[in-house]
Amino acid sequence: MILAAGGATKLYPLTYSLPKPLVPVLNVPVIEHIVGLLAQHGFQDIVINLHYLHRMIEDQLGDGSRFGVKIRYSFEPELLGTAGGVRNVADFFHETFLVIGADDLTDLNLTEMLEFHRHQEALASLAVVPVQSASEVGVLELDEQQRVTWYLEKPGPERATPGNWGNTGVYFFEPEIFQYMPSKGAYDFGKQLFPELVRLRLPFFGYRLKQCFWMDIGTHLNYRQAHWELLEGRSALTIQGDEVRPHIWIAEGAVVSPQAYLRPPVLVGPGARVEAGVEVNGPVVLGANVTLKQGAKVRRSVLWDGCSIGMNSSLDDCLVGSGCILQSGRNFSKVVLASGARLIGDERESGD
Repeated sequence: MILAAGGATKLYPLTYSLPKPLVPVLNVPVIEHIVGLLAQHGFQDIVINLHYLHRMIEDQLGDGSRFGVKIRYSFEPELLGTAGGVRNVADFFHETFLVIGADDLTDLNLTEMLEFHRHQEALASLAVVPVQSASEVGVLELDEQQRVTWYLEKPGPERATPGNWGNTGVYFFEPEIFQYMPSKGAYDFGKQLFPELVRLRLPFFGYRLKQCFWMDIGTHLNYRQAHWELLEGRSALTIQGDEVRPHIWIAEGAVVSPQAYLRPPVLVGPGARVEAGVEVNGPVVLGANVTLKQGAKVRRSVLWDGCSIGMNSSLDDCLVGSGCILQSGRNFSKVVLASGARLIGDERESGD
């Protein structure tokens, strides 16, 4: 199951008109990266719960056939919480099953994690990483057998002590897990179910991630950082485009002037146009059909599809939604622009 029903407020204004599962990472919707990973590891039957802008996700993924999987959807008129959303489709699960968040970007070896889960004869297993920010994830402690002995959801930095582990939002369960959930009402994995599993001393284990990439892209900072790490080659995720020089990828149909300067890492999306005199200082991702007009400068930024950056304009450390138009000669630093923005005013800078 892919959990995709949550809101996307931490990514506003990028997600005013786009659900978080469709936010592009390296010019591919994040949920497509996840579906591809599931297919790679043999997970062919997938259910996705939906709420915010749900039809956009259904239209994007369809029945899953183009990914080699079967997808069904569970619409939640009112949010049921992470565990409640899974319980709502309990009839879908007749054997060991996987739950993953739609904003959990990873190349985790799910096959090895499943083997761990079965070897431990676990009721529940979660993938864990060394804790970095305890205000953003659930924090837990493991014993020598990797059994979870303590769990607290987003406790704050004062509990981020050495030896604690962070919850990644990737779980394996046995169908018997539903016996430990209430039959109705909103219910949450981190706030309610996991502490209860610890209290009851049930077989609940943490799978330590090794040599793999994982990041929750649900904030501006994490979203940007994920791109930087992926462009630096810290993941097995595929970058769509020809690597014409080390860490410079040009997708099909893109046109880059020989008089343009590209400093890696840079991904130029399909159909994009980079004119003469343009400077692109990576890490930078240009979406499909982006146009950088003569003399424009882009540095440490992600631009979604269809943006047009005017002559001699500059973007420094920005996230730019789809279809944005920036007038010639304007400069923008440290801003996040909603899709469809038309910026023709004075220079703009923000500390956001």
